[in-house]
Amino acid sequence: MRIENPKPNKTGNEQNKNDDANKEVINNIAAQTFTFRELATATKNFRQEYLIGEGGFGRVYKGKIEKCDK
Repeated sequence: MRIENPKPNKTGNEQNKNDDANKEVINNIAAQTFTFRELATATKNFRQEYLIGEGGFGRVYKGKIEKCDK
């Protein structure tokens, strides 16, 4: 969903830049989802050596997802 918030006094150039930025965001919205099993396999069952770091959202692991047909 796109919510418009028109602001007065924008030049045509500024509006074009905003429109281009909005199109780029809309075009890049798609994300792939993975099952827990796929993530566990990619990280070798969340092994310590695959742990990159930890932050406010939890642990971050590196892994390789095999190409799938989703």
